[in-house]
Amino acid sequence: MKNNLKYLFFLMLVYLTANTAIADSSTAQSDNSSVFNQGFGNQKQITDSQFKKTVEQMKERSLTKKQKKIKAQVQPHSPLADEEHLKQFAQSQDPDNELSQTLTVMIPVQAYDENGKSVQPGYYKLSCRKLSKDNYVLDLSQGAKRMLTVEAKQTKQDLEQDTIQFCNAEIISNGRIRLMYGSIDLNLVAYLYFD
Repeated sequence: MKNNLKYLFFLMLVYLTANTAIADSSTAQSDNSSVFNQGFGNQKQITDSQFKKTVEQMKERSLTKKQKKIKAQVQPHSPLADEEHLKQFAQSQDPDNELSQTLTVMIPVQAYDENGKSVQPGYYKLSCRKLSKDNYVLDLSQGAKRMLTVEAKQTKQDLEQDTIQFCNAEIISNGRIRLMYGSIDLNLVAYLYFD
């Protein structure tokens, strides 16, 4: 009797499982066939003008604030209105254009520039700006605040550094600190003073 109950229970379980599987597959086929036959019919059609407008909006988002300001000044029918000319125009109109990436330098002691403006010991971002043809400055900044600007002179001598782009501050004799900045294009040297 016990075996008969087990056998009966097993048959009922198989019957119920088979019925639910068949029911699921039949409803799934009817749902899938309608989606398959329609394809992408439920999607909204986009016109060429809508597509172009969206692309322009994405380009506008990618422009920097300075480029947006310049673009507002440039006439839309001007050849300067496209993105590449806009970047070239911004660089040519900006004399404070940074030449390359910002590097970090450590100033070991309290130091002064030629005008007596001081900078405390610590770590600073060092960046180079070209003011005119042969006139360069090195900016020492912390965060967004420019702490000190020092005139720099271009040098042809090798500053004996291991990397192509570098900056370094070293104490030399007579109470001076030599700031060295180098890139693939130029090497600059500037001096700070300390007591």
